[in-house]
Parts: sequence; structure tokens; C-alpha cells
Amino acid sequence: MRTPTPAPQGGALRAALRGAALSYRALFTWFNPLGYLSSRIVRPIGMAIAFTSLATHYGAGADRMMIASSLLAGAGAVVYGMALSIGNERSFNTLGAWLASPQNKVAAAGQRALPHIVDGFVGGLCTYLVCALLYMTLPIGVPQYALLLAVGVLTTAGFGLTLSAVALLLEDLFVGPNMAELVLMVLSGTLVPQDRLPAFLVPLSRAMPLSHVMEAVDGLLAGRPHGTPLLVELAVGGAWALAGVLFVHLAARRATTRLALGTS
Repeated sequence: MRTPTPAPQGGALRAALRGAALSYRALFTWFNPLGYLSSRIVRPIGMAIAFTSLATHYGAGADRMMIASSLLAGAGAVVYGMALSIGNERSFNTLGAWLASPQNKVAAAGQRALPHIVDGFVGGLCTYLVCALLYMTLPIGVPQYALLLAVGVLTTAGFGLTLSAVALLLEDLFVGPNMAELVLMVLSGTLVPQDRLPAFLVPLSRAMPLSHVMEAVDGLLAGRPHGTPLLVELAVGGAWALAGVLFVHLAARRATTRLALGTS
């Protein structure tokens, strides 16, 4: 009897990327030129201009706020995208079919994160470049910023995996990402530096995505080494990813039970 030949790794990778792209096209109402430009390009740039202008008005330098706002633009795309990649299954009445499918739910959620990591990187980079042109300043080089942004969107993806679990349980799919974006604004060290926070919030801030990326940003702007904070940031992202794996597994089991009982 002939033994079946396993699928080549390249074929599996292509299938994973194709599945990620199909989920992005099928589940997002912004996947059209006007919707994408307004929500993924214009809105983040507008927010970055507002925050940077406020910072300069009150005597703070534009450089740090411009970088921080651009990083938030990338992180926000990941947070919303990963939450809605599961939440829109409920909105489109396909959640039951997704839960009933034999696929590994954690792996499926992770696969759906790929387009949003790329999306967040593109959006964050566009925001930084446009703001640099508008304010006629380039606080740090584009390759350095691109590295910081890449680390930031990767660690935020771990945080976003946890939000995917929340989207499995809550009918209002915007509760999770809206609250998460607010938490990132306040506690990630981007818009509000950690030394301006109440002391009891500092440990929580250091456990948030982007907090150590911003430590690296402060180091770059001050001419200090910035490699160690990025390693810590990756460790924080890994911890969030592990928590997300657990939460998605538990939430998928609970959501399946609720659908079977007809209570969802």
C-alpha cells in the first residue's frame, strides 16, 4: 500500500496565507478603497496630528508624541482587526459554522491575525511618514522606526488574541476593542508617559504592549541604548499570546456550549 505523501511545507504556508487573506476580505466592511482610506489611513493620521499639536501647544516636544501616536495607529489596527475577525462572525451569523468546524480555534485566530499585523505596520508607517512631512521633522530614522513598529504590532497581536476570546462571549463586538484602545492610550506609555501615571498604575503599565517600545523610543531620543527594552517587549507580547491561547480555548468551548443550548 502506498503511503500518502505529506503536503509540502510551502503548500501549507500558502494555504495559511490564503485562508488569512480570505478571512480579511470576507469579514471586514472597510475592505474597499474609501472605507480603508478613511478608517486605516485618514483617521490615524488625524489623531496623530491632534495629539502632536496638543503636545506642542502645552510645551512638550513634538518628536516623542509623533512617534507614540504613529505606534498607536499600528497597534489600533491590530487590536480592532483581531477582535472583529471573530466578532464579525457573530454579526454575519456565521459564528456557529466557525465553531462547529473541525479546525483548531486558536490556530484559526492566530492565522487571522496575519493580515492585521501587516495592516498595522503599513498604517503606522504611513502615519509616521505623513506626520514627518507635515511637521518637517524626522525624530528617528525610518529603519529604526520600522523596527520599533514591527515589534509593537507583534506584541499587540498577543494582546489582540485575548480580545478575540472576548469577542466570542460578548454580543457587542465593539466593547472589547474600544476598551482596549483606551487602555493602550492611557497605560502603554505612549500618550501618557509612565512617570506621569499614579504610582499604583505603573506596574500595570509595564505589563501592557508598547510600554517597553516607548522605553526604547525614549532611549533613542536621548541617545541611550535601546536593545534591552525591545527584548522585554517581546517577552511581554509572548506572555499576552500565551494568555490569549488559554482564553480563546476556554471561550470557544463556552461559546460552543451556549450555541448548542440556544442561548447565544
